[in-house]
Amino acid sequence: MTSTCLHGSTKAFSEFCYGVMVCCVLTWFLTTSTAAEEPRSPQVRDWPQKVVVTVGDIRTRIDGPKLWTLSGIDYQGKMVATEDSAYGTVLTIRGVGHLGTAHFLDVPGKPGQVEKEDVTHLKLLVDDKPVSPFTPEMNLAGSSFLMERKSKIRALDLETTVSIRDGVLIETARFHTTGPIDLRVGYPWMYAWTPQATAYVFGDEQGIQKRGQFLKSGKSTSMVVKDANWMAVFNPTTGKGSVCCYLKHPPGDAWFLLVDAPAIYRKICAYTLEDKILPKDFHGTYQSAVGFFSATEADWEERARQRASELRSSQLKQ
Repeated sequence: MTSTCLHGSTKAFSEFCYGVMVCCVLTWFLTTSTAAEEPRSPQVRDWPQKVVVTVGDIRTRIDGPKLWTLSGIDYQGKMVATEDSAYGTVLTIRGVGHLGTAHFLDVPGKPGQVEKEDVTHLKLLVDDKPVSPFTPEMNLAGSSFLMERKSKIRALDLETTVSIRDGVLIETARFHTTGPIDLRVGYPWMYAWTPQATAYVFGDEQGIQKRGQFLKSGKSTSMVVKDANWMAVFNPTTGKGSVCCYLKHPPGDAWFLLVDAPAIYRKICAYTLEDKILPKDFHGTYQSAVGFFSATEADWEERARQRASELRSSQLKQ
């Protein structure tokens, strides 16, 4: 099988990306490939294709063609994460390719047909009340938002929730395998920060452990960052920064993958289960907390460190 849309990996980054060009054609593929797919169930056809969600200073989107996951994030009216990429959960299956949110596989011998994640359940709640009825395009606003989503990626049963409340976005991916899966690597969640972000830091409870500047131009690069449980990026033009914290993961390796694709995105991914054969009945919960801040170039690193500490301490107590 071959993969249609890919993201970064350390072992085979060029294979995983096909170059940054594929990210530019993601929207085109998602909107033009549906004609070749099997008809969707009446329930799925009734689900919204575009949802704009506003909770306080945070605005995001839920995209139907990207299989009902996040699609871009704004903070105080400024873009902090681009719509021009895929979010959610992706598995790199050995000998198969990359399958998951907005990552479709061509079906061998059947031109025009694709294998994709099978989404079976979708529920949206605003202020703890279910949203009903669904319409093709929706604008939702309130003091809190929750999306509950269930899907299947081959032998993986996946339950995903996205919660926005009190200025924090929490994403939780719960894995349960119904059979063995031979993985090269798993990406439980990912965020495509705006390409206008110029600098990044990685840290832990002791403070900042690694810092750097994003590329202004050139080919995409990637790196795995260990010994960190949070990372942050900063856009000096808008004065806005974003922080992503690990909250939960199964025992074992759970790292960050940073993909720097100039003019497209600065993507951070959860990177785990490298070269693992997941047994039947594997259970694992992966959770991230995402928060935002305003700062100047002089104080953004300290503000990022403070925001990361606030996020981890408040959420881990719950």
